[in-house]
Amino acid sequence: MNTNYVISVITRDKPGIIEKLSKLINEHQGNWLASNFCRLSGQFAGIVEFSCPSEESNNVLNALESLSSHEFQLHIAKGESQTENNKNIIQLEIVGNDKQGIIKEISRVLASHHVNLLKLTSSCESAPNWGSLLFKAQADIEIPSDLDIDELTDALEQIANDLIVEVNLSAR
Repeated sequence: MNTNYVISVITRDKPGIIEKLSKLINEHQGNWLASNFCRLSGQFAGIVEFSCPSEESNNVLNALESLSSHEFQLHIAKGESQTENNKNIIQLEIVGNDKQGIIKEISRVLASHHVNLLKLTSSCESAPNWGSLLFKAQADIEIPSDLDIDELTDALEQIANDLIVEVNLSAR
């Protein structure tokens, strides 16, 4: 039987971080399932989901914990089994001039409608010909089966006008 784990990692950015993690997991018969990493303000941060034989769990966890002496900050969580349901997954895109509070307001509306945020990617980049920052975000969201998508769209469009951003919902 296998056990799944999710680890978050933050360390000073340098070559070889992924190699070190993947080697350690592999040495304990682990299988790298999914990950998402990026460099932020000189730090390399991300998450990894992996599985390993249950009898190797203590060994792999001890080996991962030993990375903290190499400037790694780790948080390790045991995965939970998930049942596959036919969920309504929608993609949300947000684009507009960067300003404080965009994610706060969007996430407030999503939470008030009991929408689960599954994945969020955001960035700020120089807006062509404007000289200011352009905020972009993409999210996969899980819509409750009893929620009218038009109601959510209306709520998001109301705050989009206040935030001066464009918000689009589309089927995945």
